[in-house]
Amino acid sequence: MKKVRPQVLITAGNTRENIDSVRWWSNIFTGQTGLDIAYAMSSVADVCLLTSNLEHVRELTVGTEHKIEVYYFQSHADLISLIPRRLSDGSFDAVFMTAAVSDYIPDGAYTVLSRKEANDRGQEVWIVENAQQEKISSAHQTLAIVGKPTAKVIDQFRTVWNYRGLLFKFKLEVGVDEAELIAVAQASRDHSQADVIVANTLEMVHGPEPSALIIDQNTVIKVPRHQLAQALKDEFLKRL
Repeated sequence: MKKVRPQVLITAGNTRENIDSVRWWSNIFTGQTGLDIAYAMSSVADVCLLTSNLEHVRELTVGTEHKIEVYYFQSHADLISLIPRRLSDGSFDAVFMTAAVSDYIPDGAYTVLSRKEANDRGQEVWIVENAQQEKISSAHQTLAIVGKPTAKVIDQFRTVWNYRGLLFKFKLEVGVDEAELIAVAQASRDHSQADVIVANTLEMVHGPEPSALIIDQNTVIKVPRHQLAQALKDEFLKRL
């Protein structure tokens, strides 16, 4: 039976990784961009939203003009488990991977007993002692949290999950100009085999006129932040 409406999957929010039972390793992003896209897309498609923002989960219980199916995640492990389960539920026409996924997860806490320069190349020698506890003590003079890299979620879509629909990637950089941002974003889009990448810098996010670049193989479009969700809906409809 032919689908009446397209289907889209949107991830939103940050990942939060436990340092101990009461502390998280996370980032500043709230998932508002993903929620905005979900609302914009709900007028033309059935939306499945994966979000780490519980306020947005509660907001969506009120209902929208078209149903937005919502699932909650917290950690990188949650998200990388949840996505393939949702992909198996049906044929998604597009994925908007807006979630701000941590590049590292905690891999131990250590109190630093001493540290000294080893050479003039910025290398140091540290002597540390394991400080990991259910709740890490606040008595340490210097505490180091070791991070180990996570698998890039966006790169799993084409290579592991065999997803063949439209893929929208999101990229944030800090301290680069627009020309460098475009070059970095184009390389990133190609690496992940995404169709479109939305790129901006922290300066663009927090500047007086927040904006983002929508970049595909042939074009670069700069849009104000408040018009981004509508512009992405237009990009989606153009590519159906």
